[in-house]
Amino acid sequence: MIAVSTSPNKGAAMLEIIIGIAMAIMRRCAGQLPQKEWRFSVAIFRLFGLLLILFPVISYAAQHGVVVLQYHHVGDDTPRVTSVTAQELEAHFAFLQENDFNVVSLADAQQLVAQDKVPDKTVAITFDDSWRNIYSNGRAVFEKYRYPFTIFVNPHLMEETPRLYMSWQQLNALTEFGATIANHSEYHAHMTWREEGETETQWLARQQQAIVQAQAKIDAELGSAQAKYFAYPFGEYNPELAALLKELGYLAFGQHSGPWSRYVPQTEIPRFPASGHYANLTTLKTKLLSLALPARRVAPTSMVQSSDTERLTIELQVEPSDDVQWQQLGCFYQGERLQPELDGERLTLSIDGLPVGRSRVNCTAPSKQLQGRFYWYSVPLVRPDAAGRWPD
Repeated sequence: MIAVSTSPNKGAAMLEIIIGIAMAIMRRCAGQLPQKEWRFSVAIFRLFGLLLILFPVISYAAQHGVVVLQYHHVGDDTPRVTSVTAQELEAHFAFLQENDFNVVSLADAQQLVAQDKVPDKTVAITFDDSWRNIYSNGRAVFEKYRYPFTIFVNPHLMEETPRLYMSWQQLNALTEFGATIANHSEYHAHMTWREEGETETQWLARQQQAIVQAQAKIDAELGSAQAKYFAYPFGEYNPELAALLKELGYLAFGQHSGPWSRYVPQTEIPRFPASGHYANLTTLKTKLLSLALPARRVAPTSMVQSSDTERLTIELQVEPSDDVQWQQLGCFYQGERLQPELDGERLTLSIDGLPVGRSRVNCTAPSKQLQGRFYWYSVPLVRPDAAGRWPD
């Protein structure tokens, strides 16, 4: 069983007071206190005994994080898996408003996480790919609610197929309603893939060019240097790509799930998908109310595995918490429940039969303090085929 947190709390302080009074009574018994002090100590002891019955000694501190939502299309004539209708988007925004969620920009979220002062029910909103229907079908919702949100764009695709993507003029117009325009790379490519005969140095230089070139176009079209936020195409990255983005000064976002907290590397920020069957508010509500599991991934070091990987062991380093119900921790993969092993602050689990393509392991555990709410952590994975490729 994992150790209980030893950080100070009100319950511990109350316990110290009670112990102090008990010691005073023992001293009285030894003849060390006058009669008046003895009677006062007994009265105080009885009072705190009553308080101890009414209020538990242990207090629980939930670990809040920023829940980042990820959208793509806004429409009913686009692939359902990456789409919400305008009515669903409005329902999501209305739910956030009616239930007093704190909707923040990525800039504000970054500051809150850095200070480890994220308020409960804090949410950020993102859209990938700058599809034209985000503007045509979503503009009325953005104008009504005026929530901050971020659109990640691929400048080359906007130029190549303007009928599918927003124009710079439309993107500029959405900034009036709360939009930040950010980098999704010049092309929407699998950034971890190498071309035939390409060295690692050449591959990394090519990716740097795709990032820097896209940022230069964004800055030029919007008239000033924009914040350095990056969304990995397809949510795919490896340690070398993450290190490059860190060196270039970016926050980078994936497509695995879980809240963004101080436990998350700043170039591996998770986002919850909110499109397709994930748009259902019944299940989306659970994710909006999720808490940040106090864990850091130790293994695997990269989401991209080798093509011959059949069995994979995942290891997390977890921090003590008096609010996580560790005994009810559950991890899920491809529709199956896995049995994690928790040894002190080390959590391990194994996967057999890793399929070709992208997948992820989700781990959740109930909160003691906040009934019906869950801690959440996700491990993204991808296994290539023999040629080093996988489907979109």
